Amino acid sequence: MAGSSSMIAHPTPPAGGRPTPGRAVPRRPAVRCLVATVLCVLVLAGCGLRLDTPPPEAPTPGPAEELRQETAASSARLAATVAALTERSEPQDGGPALERVAAEAEAHLDALGGVWEAWPDGAPEGATPPEPAATAPVADAAPGDVLELLTTGATQAREAALAAPDEDLAALLGSISLARARAAADLAAALDAPPAEPPAAPMSPETLLERGVDGPTVRVLDQARYAYETVAARTDGSSRESAESRVAQLQALVDTAIGAGAPDERAGVYGLPGADEEAGLSAQQSAVVDAETRLLEHWLFSLGRADAEVRGALLDAAADSAARVRAWGGSPPALPGLPEG
Repeated sequence: MAGSSSMIAHPTPPAGGRPTPGRAVPRRPAVRCLVATVLCVLVLAGCGLRLDTPPPEAPTPGPAEELRQETAASSARLAATVAALTERSEPQDGGPALERVAAEAEAHLDALGGVWEAWPDGAPEGATPPEPAATAPVADAAPGDVLELLTTGATQAREAALAAPDEDLAALLGSISLARARAAADLAAALDAPPAEPPAAPMSPETLLERGVDGPTVRVLDQARYAYETVAARTDGSSRESAESRVAQLQALVDTAIGAGAPDERAGVYGLPGADEEAGLSAQQSAVVDAETRLLEHWLFSLGRADAEVRGALLDAAADSAARVRAWGGSPPALPGLPEG
């Protein structure tokens, strides 16, 4: 949180200027009174007494800090609730999914910088501490309570991402909202609960124009088109149909951007990743996962640069790319769309 600086006004010299050297300056009664007052203060201070001063006040958070703190507090409460739940002796439904929820909540809390406290060691005498953030676990929690925290937390983080005043915070909050929505879907499946349907939709030409077009956007779209086109040529059946449909979507976006005057930064050929044996992905799966991950990152970091009315559609496009990553066998990290490490 940015601090505030104080300005000290220096007294203006009297109109008559400084006294002439060698000339005695008579003490006026007001000056004698001031000297006597200062001496009195010093004497009182030496006796252990002090003049009353107002108690310190906690800094007032700005809009960005309020959004960050709210999301951090919800991550802390989520982690604490899962910890309290898993400490019980009896096994819990959705055990592996709950473990992932706890690990990701801790990762989110760390990325957000933790929950801020005005005076962690106790407020100074006379100071009124602000109301503490709600980080306590849900009492007597059940797995369904964790699902509720994830669902409401995904909505909270999404709204915070749409309102964030800078692009880095918007991208981080947007990534957390995607991770929570994915975790809610996984936990709902493990609990045989009705799945939540997070907002997700492919980028449309209309939204792309509202966002604004540029060379890097042309390149990332065309690189994804090339990946899907290659995959379509090397697969068959439903995989080929899905890839061809995505090629048409991406080509329309490329054409829209160039038609609107964006620099043409397309390359004739793009490098594609090979099979990832560790992740269990074929070369075709790796190509799609890589392409959609690039798009996911691009849309997330567009949030803070776009007008408020376009941000929702950008986050929906990021969610759509995240869903495609999973559909093709990828495993998004705790912070999808953000650099790892």
